[in-house]
Amino acid sequence: DERFDYLVEQYRPASIVPAFLEATDIAGLIRGASAGEGLGNAFLSRIRATDGIMHVCRAFDDEEIVHVDNSIDPVRDLETIHEELLLKDIEFVEKRVEVLRTAVEKGIDKTKKAELEIAETVLQFLTETRKPIRCGTWKNVEIEFLNDLQLITAKPAVYLVNMSEKDYIRQKNKYLKKVMDWVKETTGEPVIPFSASFE
Repeated sequence: DERFDYLVEQYRPASIVPAFLEATDIAGLIRGASAGEGLGNAFLSRIRATDGIMHVCRAFDDEEIVHVDNSIDPVRDLETIHEELLLKDIEFVEKRVEVLRTAVEKGIDKTKKAELEIAETVLQFLTETRKPIRCGTWKNVEIEFLNDLQLITAKPAVYLVNMSEKDYIRQKNKYLKKVMDWVKETTGEPVIPFSASFE
């Protein structure tokens, strides 16, 4: 990358480590993926292996590109993905709670009582707020526990809104405001409009 070479030449750092981004394209989840519908479990395990999530949502009409629901509604699509990822994390934490509860109640490992309390707090947050783990306010001891769990909804996320070339150039799109409002209300994370066809 010429820009990287220029910066290295200008600043002459002690070490030179180019940044890289490995992107894994995971097709859109369908409703029921958390319960194994479609290729749900395979997709969800691939998402669990990532460091972050870029949600690319379709915000353009094109009859030649068929949508699984036969209509374009990026907010509906984001809600589906949000719910499926949340359900998978809830299922994972419920299993952890059961394992910890058994260990504590049967006296197998009483030191797990604090972990059980944290796991129950995490589960309560997920089920009551219906928000991703990354949107919660957590104490240091809870963060350590969450880091061990590697929950999907703990991963940082950004929302990419794929618009038509025409909409991107004129900076107007009938879906963009709805997506931005939903993201603001749900997670408050960055939303980046772009056009794959223009790029």
